Amino acid sequence: MKYNFNERIERKNNHSAKWEEMDKKFISNDLWPMWIADMDLKTAPEIINSMKEKVEQGIFGYVYRPDSYYRSASNWCERRFGYKLDPGTLINSPGVVPTLSILIRQLTEVGDSIIIQSPVYYPFACVVKDNNRNLVENYLIKDKNNKYIIDFDDFEKKIIENQVKLFILCSPHNPVGRVWTREELERLSNICLKYNVRVISDEIWRDIIMPGFAHIPTASINKVIEKNTITCFSPTKTFNLAGLQSSFVVFPQKKEWENFDRELGILDIKRNNPFSLVAFETAYTQCDTWVNELNNYLNENMDYVINFINENLPLIKTKKPEGTYLMWLDFSALNLNKDELSKFLQEKAGVAVDDGFWFGETGAGFERINVACPRYMLEIGLNKIKDAIDKSF
Repeated sequence: MKYNFNERIERKNNHSAKWEEMDKKFISNDLWPMWIADMDLKTAPEIINSMKEKVEQGIFGYVYRPDSYYRSASNWCERRFGYKLDPGTLINSPGVVPTLSILIRQLTEVGDSIIIQSPVYYPFACVVKDNNRNLVENYLIKDKNNKYIIDFDDFEKKIIENQVKLFILCSPHNPVGRVWTREELERLSNICLKYNVRVISDEIWRDIIMPGFAHIPTASINKVIEKNTITCFSPTKTFNLAGLQSSFVVFPQKKEWENFDRELGILDIKRNNPFSLVAFETAYTQCDTWVNELNNYLNENMDYVINFINENLPLIKTKKPEGTYLMWLDFSALNLNKDELSKFLQEKAGVAVDDGFWFGETGAGFERINVACPRYMLEIGLNKIKDAIDKSF
C-alpha cells in the first residue's frame, strides 16, 4: 500500500471532540473512544500539502470559489459513480444538517409530515422536530439473513396516512451500513413520485463502500426521479475533514437553487473558509488512490472486528456493513435495557460508543462503533468489552 493507515496519532490536547468532549455525553473523558463519526486516521497527504501551502502564505481572508471547485465535485461524481452532474446545479453549504434544516423550512410548513427510515442518523429526527414538523418513521426490518431491508408497504402506508410531504433518505445508511440497490432506490422514489413527496438524499457516505457493492446516486436513476431529488454530499467523512464544515447540495430545479442561495445570503454563510476550499478541490482531483486504499483498510478492520466477535464475544451479533465505516453491534443477548447497557459499557468496559437508542427506539439493544482507526484502537476497545462481559456474564 502507498499509504500507512496504521500510524498512531496523538489526538489529545488537540481540541478533539472524539477524545476530549466525551464527558458531554458519557460519564467522563477517561473512556476509550469508539464513538462519533470521524476518523483517527490522517487525511490524504495531498490534502495536507495543499493546506500547508495555504498556511505558508499566512493570510486567511475571505475567499471565492473558482469554477474548478464545482467542476472537481462534478467530475468526481462522474468518475466514481458514472453520473454526470451539471456543476451549475451545485451549491456549497456549511454542512448536511444545516442544509436539512433550511430545506425543511423551504419545502414544508409547520405541522407537515416528514418521513425517515429508523434506526437512522439521529440528527434527522432532531431537525424535523426542532422545526416543528411531524416526524413519521418507516422502520427498517431484518430478513432471515439478519440483513436490514425496507418495509415498502409500511413506507407507502405511512405516506398516505400522514400526508407526508418530504422524505429524508440516508444512502448509504447510517448506522446499519446498507448500500441500497438500484431496485430499492427506484421503488422508494416511485412511491414518492406517486404521492408528490419530495426526496432529500443524504449521500455523505457514498465514497465509503466495501468490495462487492456499489453506491447508486438516487438522482441518477432516471430524469423524472432526478427532478424530484435534492442530493447532499461532502468529502468530509471520506477524507476526515468534518471540522472544515462545508458540503455540497445538488438542486435539479433552478428556482430551489436560487431560494437556497438567498437563504445562505441572509444568514451570511455563503463563503467557504480558505482551508475547505483547497482541501475539497484537492480531495476530488488528486486522491482517488487514497480513497481506494482507505476502503481496503476499512474492509480489513471490519473483518478483524467480525473475527474477534466470533472468537471471543458469542453474545454479541453483527453483520458486515456494505458501506460506511460504522458497525452496528447487537448486544440484546445480554438482556440489559437501553440504560443498563449504556451504563455497563461506560462503567464496566470503559468505552464510549454510540448508543443504539439514539438512532430511534428500534435501535435499543444495539451500539454503533467506529472502525476508521488504526488497528490497535480496535484491539484495545474490543478487549475492554470482552473483559467486562467475561466478568459479568
